[in-house]
Amino acid sequence: MAIQQFRDAVYQSLTKRAAALMDLLDALTGARHVDSPVALSEEPPFRREFSSVYDALENGAIDAAALAKVLGEQQPCDSEIIAGREIYAIDATPQPRIEAATLPDRSWLKSEKDEPARPGLKFSWLVRLVQRKPSWVAPMDVQRIATTSTDTQTAVAQVQALDKLSTRLKVVVADSLYGNHGFLSVFLLVKSVVALVRLRQNQNLYAAPPPRVPGQRGAPRKHGPIFKLKQPSRPAARSETFALNGQTVQLQAWTALHLRQLPALAGLLLRVQFVKADGTPRYKRPLWLFWTGPTDVALADLCRMYLWRFAIEHAFRFLKQHTGLNTCRSTNPLVIEHWIWLCALAYWQLLLMRQEVDDLRPAWQPRLRDNQSLALTAGQVQRGARRFLLELGTPAPAAGPAGKGTGRIPGYRPKPRPRYPVVKKGPKLRKTTEIRAPAVV
Repeated sequence: MAIQQFRDAVYQSLTKRAAALMDLLDALTGARHVDSPVALSEEPPFRREFSSVYDALENGAIDAAALAKVLGEQQPCDSEIIAGREIYAIDATPQPRIEAATLPDRSWLKSEKDEPARPGLKFSWLVRLVQRKPSWVAPMDVQRIATTSTDTQTAVAQVQALDKLSTRLKVVVADSLYGNHGFLSVFLLVKSVVALVRLRQNQNLYAAPPPRVPGQRGAPRKHGPIFKLKQPSRPAARSETFALNGQTVQLQAWTALHLRQLPALAGLLLRVQFVKADGTPRYKRPLWLFWTGPTDVALADLCRMYLWRFAIEHAFRFLKQHTGLNTCRSTNPLVIEHWIWLCALAYWQLLLMRQEVDDLRPAWQPRLRDNQSLALTAGQVQRGARRFLLELGTPAPAAGPAGKGTGRIPGYRPKPRPRYPVVKKGPKLRKTTEIRAPAVV
């Protein structure tokens, strides 16, 4: 059974406080609402005292390299692919900590343009898109974005690790936050991964420069004619129209375009426009996508790849509402990272047991469609997860007898914990060096 192999492999990657962390993972998997990590000590799978929750999160350890290998090997064999490629999504989600003055490495966070900035932590997630209906993903990597780094730099490191994971062809889809030369430059170096990112409406691209005239003096030109997304200067090289979920989608593509700061990486620009029955646009603005892979891929497949990206948003919503992703209020960043990883592994367990658990969905939810049973969502799987795990058993041993703690020394008074300022990330003063294409030998 895949879930049993996964649990055994995860248990081996827990190097400290393994039994307590495994019990905490099982309690988190079956709990439908989490107020705080310590509240999980009341769940039946957690066979220890409540103090073990704090001890496991603070003094436990996870072998990151071993866990990455486990997640790469345990991907569901029925994961969907498009155009012969595995589809991955990358995005960042914040954890606001407004009043946590003793939490180090906080920065100002702002998700929407009009919302106020709030101090807290931010985590970058890389997930494998597994199934479209219902929406399922497989978290592959989670990293905290330090104040000394950026969303782009953290994502670049995750893409490089993904490239080393296997030689299978992979696509990373991302929103406009990653539509810049800092992120796209890594795709000049990786071999098995290509990008499909959204561009902002006001961005400009450039065509290839004209051939150099013999005897012309000066450095070779890097850019050709400008291409403004608001006002395309030339007709599309390819056009296509197809139906998607009852809606008509018009696609137009331009080839051999590059960003100004990254002339070495030429890609395909795709315009996605949803239209009504009368031919007028359904939305005010179209989607502009930049593709770094081969240009012979069907335009409809590229559109489906990017629209599938929203599965990561559904995963974030489920993790925050049903596994308490942001409920760990510790002032130790390591404790928070351990908690985030436990939430990711709990989602993994739900993913692998989705075809094994009993169907306990409420009577008012639909069960059949065209005489076929509907697949379970993550929330529906979680309803039967506790019973399934108790019947399956755990690789972790039960808690042994423990002596009485000595407690604090009489007269001991701990010093106040230090306060840390909130870091404000500003624009870099120095210019970013352009990455050139590797020389062909």
